Amino acid sequence: AVALIGWAAAGVLGAAEPAVAQDRAMETLEAASRRYAELTTVCADFHQVLTVTLLGTRNESRGELCQRRPNLFFMRFLEPSGDEIVADGTWFWVYYASLNPDQVVKLPLDPSRGGLDFYREFLEDPGQRYHVTLEGEEEVTGRATARILVRPRAPRGYREARVWIDPAEGMIRRVEVAEDNGTIRRITLDRIRQDPAVDAGAFTFRVPDGVRVITR
Repeated sequence: AVALIGWAAAGVLGAAEPAVAQDRAMETLEAASRRYAELTTVCADFHQVLTVTLLGTRNESRGELCQRRPNLFFMRFLEPSGDEIVADGTWFWVYYASLNPDQVVKLPLDPSRGGLDFYREFLEDPGQRYHVTLEGEEEVTGRATARILVRPRAPRGYREARVWIDPAEGMIRRVEVAEDNGTIRRITLDRIRQDPAVDAGAFTFRVPDGVRVITR
């Protein structure tokens, strides 16, 4: 990770040959993977921009997300207030109270997919899952990051994604996913907390009174 900062600052990044850029991208992902493996829980504030190209719409949201290995996750929204996405280890709950306050969707967790848990999605076995390219360096939330393009070797629900990794900390700072349906989802993280104290109950979805559960 430290080596990445050195050659990027020296300007080698822009002149790197494709094979060299690919190797360095994979080294950066693998270094972040090792850092993530040292942690149990990662929490952060998020800013999400969802662009639906077919409809020509762009929606922004903010809130907090937390991920606890191996399969616990929550994404709770402050804007719009009341929206929640929770993985409780068995089920994946999606509740958009701002759009449909009367129903929540409940899906079985797929242990082979990281989904919105993008530490698992992009950092577990990146060499087996992706073709990668180092595109450049970029500042995100005041931190120097390496911008890496990843293309899945097998179908994963999206054509490609970009991951911005802070090499000094080995942390993902931003993810942008181009989904198969044309939707582009960009999530930027700030105030990242490593192994914070989070009660286990935070990863439980509590169905509000009167809300219908739809299991798929």
